[in-house]
Amino acid sequence: MFEWLKKLRQKARDFVLPEREERTARNTAKVNLKPYTPEPKVFLGQVAYLHLSYFEILTAQLKVSPNTAYKAELSEAASKSFEQYRALARKLAGLGFEATDAMDPFTERIQTFHSNTTGIDWYEAILKIYLVSGLLDDFYTRLAVGLPLELREGVEKALSDHTFERFAKRALVEAMADDPQLQSRLALWGRRLMGDVLLELRGAFDNRKLAGIPKGKSLTSAEEREVNLSSYSKLEPLVTELIAAHSLRMDALGLAA
Repeated sequence: MFEWLKKLRQKARDFVLPEREERTARNTAKVNLKPYTPEPKVFLGQVAYLHLSYFEILTAQLKVSPNTAYKAELSEAASKSFEQYRALARKLAGLGFEATDAMDPFTERIQTFHSNTTGIDWYEAILKIYLVSGLLDDFYTRLAVGLPLELREGVEKALSDHTFERFAKRALVEAMADDPQLQSRLALWGRRLMGDVLLELRGAFDNRKLAGIPKGKSLTSAEEREVNLSSYSKLEPLVTELIAAHSLRMDALGLAA
C-alpha cells in the first residue's frame, strides 16, 4: 500500500491542475466513478458527518487562537462548515432519512481518522482541516457523479464554500513569515497527512465492487489481497490527481509537498 502511495506521489510531482471544467471531464474519462457512487443515504451520511466533524474541530480551536482577530474569523469559518453540514442534512431529510441515522455508520471510522491526525497545536490543526477538507471535498464532488442530477448539484453547491480555505491560507502564511521553524514543521505535518487522508478516501469505496467481485463470495486471504490491489489500481489515476491538488494547496502556503 505504502509503495503504491510513494509511486503515485512521484507521478504527481509535475502534474499541472487544469481548470475545474477540464479537470472534471478528464477525470471522468480516466476513472468512471459513476458505478461506484454510493447510494444517496450512504454518500450523504459520510459527507455530512465529515463536515460536522470539521465544525467540531474548528470550534475547539477557538479558545486557543493566537489572537482575537483570528478567533473572530475562525468563528465565521466554523459557522460556514456547520452550514455545509446543515445543507447536506436537509438533503437527507428531503429523501426521507434522518441525518443522524445516515451518519451513524461512519462516525467510528471518521473519528478514528481524526484521532490519528491530531495536531500538536493550533497551526497544525488549521493546516489539517485546510488540507483534509480540500482533498476530501474534491473527492466527494467527483464521486457525486453517480447521484441524481438535482442531488448532485446540491452536493456541489454545499461543498463550494471556501471561507475557511481563504482564512487558513492567510493565517498560516502570516504565521510562517514570523517563524521560519514553523514552516519546516508544517511542511512535515502536511506530508504526513497525505497518506492518512488517502486511507480515509479508500473507506468510501467497496473494494469488491471496484474489483468486480460479488459481495457474498468467499475469498482466501491471498484472494482478498488481490481484490485490494485491483481496486487500488482502478483508482490510481484519480488518486494521482488528488495528490497533485494536495501539492498545489501546499505550494499555496509555500510548503514543499
